[in-house]
Amino acid sequence: MNTAITATALVGKVRELVTANPDAITPTATNHPHGNRYVVRATDGRWRGSRLIGRALLELGADPDALAEHDAGALSAASTVMHFVRFGVWGQELLWLNIVQSEEGKGHPWQWALTFADLRIKGVTGSPR
Repeated sequence: MNTAITATALVGKVRELVTANPDAITPTATNHPHGNRYVVRATDGRWRGSRLIGRALLELGADPDALAEHDAGALSAASTVMHFVRFGVWGQELLWLNIVQSEEGKGHPWQWALTFADLRIKGVTGSPR
């Protein structure tokens, strides 16, 4: 099943995940056992989110097998997001998600990544105006 995911929903889910676990830190790509992959197989054989955006996409209903397949051959995170987010991904949201992911990938806490993105990109759903 592949659900239609909007940019607003993806941004909202990322914010929700960060709110639930603001001090979480994802290992950097160099230190992460799965590099920059969005999804990985858990010990029980099911797909699980490896990175913040991967977790959000799965929770919003992205098909885990399709996400893993696209993830394996994607040239950029933006291409993966644009493949799975069907409506509303325009400049602001895509830039915001890219900054969140970039800061997460540098080993910053999730709340730092979100706050930094909000400071850089104004007007994204849920950001301080």
